[in-house]
Amino acid sequence: MHSSSAKSTQQTLQTVERALSFLEYVAAAEPPPTVKQVSAGLGLNITTCYHLMRTLVARGYIERRADATLRLGAGVGALFRTYQRSFKVNDKLASIVGELAETTAETSFLSTLDDKNLILKVLVEGSQPLRASGLYVGLTGNEPHRASGKAVLAHLDAALRDEIVARNLTGMAPSAQRRFRTALLQEFEEVRARGWAADVDSSPGVTAIGSPFFAHDGSVAGAVGIVAPTSRFGEAQDKMVGTVLDAANKATSVLGLAP
Repeated sequence: MHSSSAKSTQQTLQTVERALSFLEYVAAAEPPPTVKQVSAGLGLNITTCYHLMRTLVARGYIERRADATLRLGAGVGALFRTYQRSFKVNDKLASIVGELAETTAETSFLSTLDDKNLILKVLVEGSQPLRASGLYVGLTGNEPHRASGKAVLAHLDAALRDEIVARNLTGMAPSAQRRFRTALLQEFEEVRARGWAADVDSSPGVTAIGSPFFAHDGSVAGAVGIVAPTSRFGEAQDKMVGTVLDAANKATSVLGLAP
């Protein structure tokens, strides 16, 4: 009896994992894939993929077009709108991001620390013809590499900082983890000294700068910054950094602590 119950639970979880993998594959694919392409991409049986597709279509999470390609459905939009409603930020903080984008003409962002997650809450696209892409409201994770993540991690207490770093190093060999942590701690010292962090070419050809802002009690609350093609930073880095630092100081002032 116990063995049968355990097996049933395992099969149910596997089905959910496959459905989510199917949905994620469709979301990321460019151009929109067919069921056969999803099957090949995920290494799943074609019959299983048709079952998954029909279920997701019935729930509105996927649409199947006349040409047999698959796209995200309206059900995903409903989930995302509900998700986004939890990202409401102070209007004055949001306006700071708009001003930063207008001043620099670069894509600008604001992320806040919610419990143990740094979440991108405000995003304003730059006005330049060539600009960075791939950011979205709700982006989280990969904090030891993101400019905003490093800006915040540098000011966290050691226990929370180490917890966040550790969850981003799973799968890395122990020796590589030690080297990475040593380099990261050194970088945090530099971030605290200069007031900003950078992410150069984690995404090829893209550079981000993030500066922390603080709550009324002095604790780090998040980071504000810009993302732009690396080619534009060489000639204007000092100006860009200064503008980002000003924006972070304004955000700190909004939260009640003088910069």
